[in-house]
Amino acid sequence: MASTSFDRPSTRPDEIHSLLTGVERYNPQKAGVLEDYLVRQCANPDPVSNHDLMANLALLKMYQFNPDLVDLDIIRRVLAKALISQSQGDFNLCLYLLSDDICSDVSIGKLLVLRDYLEGAQFDKFWKEMYGAEDDDEESVVDGIAGFDNGLRRLIIGQITSTYQTVAAKAVEKMVNLDEEAVLRLCKEHNWPADSNGIITLPLKSENKAKNTVIKESVKFEQLTKIISAANDI
Repeated sequence: MASTSFDRPSTRPDEIHSLLTGVERYNPQKAGVLEDYLVRQCANPDPVSNHDLMANLALLKMYQFNPDLVDLDIIRRVLAKALISQSQGDFNLCLYLLSDDICSDVSIGKLLVLRDYLEGAQFDKFWKEMYGAEDDDEESVVDGIAGFDNGLRRLIIGQITSTYQTVAAKAVEKMVNLDEEAVLRLCKEHNWPADSNGIITLPLKSENKAKNTVIKESVKFEQLTKIISAANDI
């Protein structure tokens, strides 16, 4: 059975698991425990084991029940973690627990823009929006999220291999925000051959294979006679 974001991550401590499965799941006095756990998630660069959706949703639910506890920086981190989750629905699940006032915050609003770019496969715009101009001193909305870039690239690579059979290396450079040398290393890592013209050949899979579509129309004899009769009347 395929794993989901609601499965217990291997890094979830017993203390947190007992809290999430017990009667104190939404006890506001436990908010600090879940906030500290989120900080530990953010410090773990592993893109698979560093995201505990159930714990983070429980924390957002506490904020929903207790608006005085709301910490916008914590919410920013929760959304940033969900943005690079292997399950694309995680971000929206978190979003459903946020008020309009919270979503109007500048950092939260920027994460919403990033979500739209990611869903629309506008990866070049995503990177530019996330890091801004070179002379922009404003902190990134993903500050404090260890392994964010690599987690994001993992998602993008999955979309590239599901969409293309061949793709220009220059296009991949923009999509994953890496220079030419780094993309060549990426090709070697994934065993993607690249020719002298900079065209990368990707492995065939069910998602990127061209499929013949055969459209069959079933017309009964009674319907056919009506069509012929109507044609004769024209």
